[in-house]
Amino acid sequence: MIVKFFRRSKEKGSAPINYFLGVKRDREYARVISGDPVITEALIDATHYQNKYASGVLSFTERVDEISEVDKLKIMRSFEATLFPGLEPDQYDILWIEHSDKDRFDVDANGKAIKGTERSGRLELNFVVPCQELRSGKRLLPFWAGADMRRVNAWKNIINREIRTISGEPLTDPDAPSRKRKVHNYIGAINRPSPYDIKPKRAKSKDDLDTSSRDALRNSINQHMMAELRARSSRLGDRKAVAHELTTGLGLTIERTALSSITVSHRACTDKNGKPQRIRLEGGIYHKDFNAKDFKPEAQTEYKTNHVRRRLRDDEIYKVAMQIKAEQNKELYKDAVAPPKLDIAINPVITSQTPQKGTETLPVADSAPKRPIQRP
Repeated sequence: MIVKFFRRSKEKGSAPINYFLGVKRDREYARVISGDPVITEALIDATHYQNKYASGVLSFTERVDEISEVDKLKIMRSFEATLFPGLEPDQYDILWIEHSDKDRFDVDANGKAIKGTERSGRLELNFVVPCQELRSGKRLLPFWAGADMRRVNAWKNIINREIRTISGEPLTDPDAPSRKRKVHNYIGAINRPSPYDIKPKRAKSKDDLDTSSRDALRNSINQHMMAELRARSSRLGDRKAVAHELTTGLGLTIERTALSSITVSHRACTDKNGKPQRIRLEGGIYHKDFNAKDFKPEAQTEYKTNHVRRRLRDDEIYKVAMQIKAEQNKELYKDAVAPPKLDIAINPVITSQTPQKGTETLPVADSAPKRPIQRP
């Protein structure tokens, strides 16, 4: 399971609700698990802050019917406690919507569904939170990466370790070395195979790359880099070595480097105006923190050996971070006083189904004075 927060936050309340449930609330394989879409939409529209809402998803590799309803509820409530430590449930609103439309079919090479392979889809727990504390009306920021990433990431690791599927299997650990993708070949594709395994093929020379199109060039570059990484005499140890291989080994020009990608161009791959087209390369090989040791077979064995150390680290990070965030929230919303309880007299409603108690009927006494009756 991974946690992802979406960037959009400034539209009307109907925008996220329509996406998650459909304009007519009839999106296939979507259902509301917790919360009320009408209330959430109204609260978002009533918020006068620039960021009106926060939304995201808890995405699983497990199928929707592989995790029990009890565990789904446990995960959602635990996530709420992680986002809002120190707050009461009436101080925030959150809407949970389940999606199960992903990966319901096997796909062919063109990304089209193969008939006869339908099954239950992957589980996605989507959430929408209005960015307003409900008691005071102050701004509520559920997640900010700079301050909350460590806490949420520790929670993710704890849940992946503790929750089990109906069959008793642990949840998939996205941080395991065996799960890391060396390259991403389907950038921007709608039906992207997951996971994707590319066949390595080393380019014999700089001119051996397929420059017929951007996708073909990206594919041939990835093939070469995969083959280079698997070679015994591989020189790809870090990102600096990767950049050297792209420029010197393949004759590419590096246009831009980002945290998780490298953008290159080739003189023979041009657009209709004759300008070199940019090709973005994504995956573990092109990441800023790339280390060849993380992609070796022994990395998975070492990862499993250190499971106790990771558990202790995650528990400590989560405990300390939760305490800090709870103190911050209590100080920020110290004036948010809960409204007094309503004193409402509740009278029982008597219906035909209500059992009636037996009552004693008192005799009727005749208080009128008795008069003698004279007969003729």
